[in-house]
Amino acid sequence: ETAHTIAFDTETDGLDPITANIIGISFAIKENEAYYVPLTGNKSEVKERLLPFQSVLQNETIEKVGQNIKYDILILAQEGIEVKGKLFDTMIAHYLLNPELRHNMDYLAATYLNYQPIPIESLIGPKGKNQGSMRDVPIDKITEYGAEDADITLKLKNKFQPLVEQSSMNKLFKKIEMPLVAVLADMERTGIKLDTEALRQSSETLTAELDVLEKEIIELAGETFNINSTKQVGEILFDKLKIVDKAKKTKTGSYSTSEEVLTKLKSKHPIVEKILDYRGIKKLLSTYVDALPLLINPHTSFNQTVTATGRLSSTNPNIQNIPIRDEMGREIRKAFVPDSDECVFLSADYSQIELRIMAHLSGDTHMIE
Repeated sequence: ETAHTIAFDTETDGLDPITANIIGISFAIKENEAYYVPLTGNKSEVKERLLPFQSVLQNETIEKVGQNIKYDILILAQEGIEVKGKLFDTMIAHYLLNPELRHNMDYLAATYLNYQPIPIESLIGPKGKNQGSMRDVPIDKITEYGAEDADITLKLKNKFQPLVEQSSMNKLFKKIEMPLVAVLADMERTGIKLDTEALRQSSETLTAELDVLEKEIIELAGETFNINSTKQVGEILFDKLKIVDKAKKTKTGSYSTSEEVLTKLKSKHPIVEKILDYRGIKKLLSTYVDALPLLINPHTSFNQTVTATGRLSSTNPNIQNIPIRDEMGREIRKAFVPDSDECVFLSADYSQIELRIMAHLSGDTHMIE
């Protein structure tokens, strides 16, 4: 309770913070000294063992340090602990200092501390379907691994804090990026309401459209082929229909039928546009319409350290690139609904942000006007 700053890290049995369970938590208050608290057993035993730490984690006067701290905030929220106090996320600090580099802990430890942390693969095996669980790692091994994470995070914080404070990013870091972490965690926990019935109807409509397109494409081709096979599409377009004299081939020797190539050939034959439409619908179905209902339990993740421009990105599912200009995209957007009658969706956007920056930098009076 007397510490000003605490670095902490949660160990869990999964990667999705909404569904993973906590199995341990580590703390570091000064460099080269860290502690690991195993949290095994049922929910009530875990809660009981976390109780002594609750007051520290919820103490607003103690700064909390983490590497991708939003994950840990979400994990602890599941246990009824609301992490409070000033935040310092080492991953975001590094992102502001070097947006185009990597920001994972192993890379940062190697680059800034000249240190090689224990790889997680040495505890649970290589990535893949046979990878083990942190639950089964012996206590002495997981202690060293967990405690090391908290210690490295604290050391990175001590390296990055002066760098951020001396940079032009200090205000951005303290006033926008760090307060945003808690907001995003809250958004992820809340999730977005989906109208599954609307999606089911969209799925039927789009599947029917696919069937129609498939028949039309096969009729235009004059033979049955697999429209999902780029190799067969290439053979139909360039060997059979010969829509161009010299077709571009890929390294593997088959014809290139990428969107870019087909878009240029739209005027050559009506089949081309239909193939593009077919692919578009197919992608919407697989990415959103049929995938979204399966994602109802896990929620989308908002990432603060991915785009080089400082925008957020979102994954599992990416809800930021659902098309709006075409009919089908609008169909999918209909399935995202406000939580209740009292709630609304708010869309906010910078108007002409690049032009405004240009006006500011050039100082041109007409442009500023």
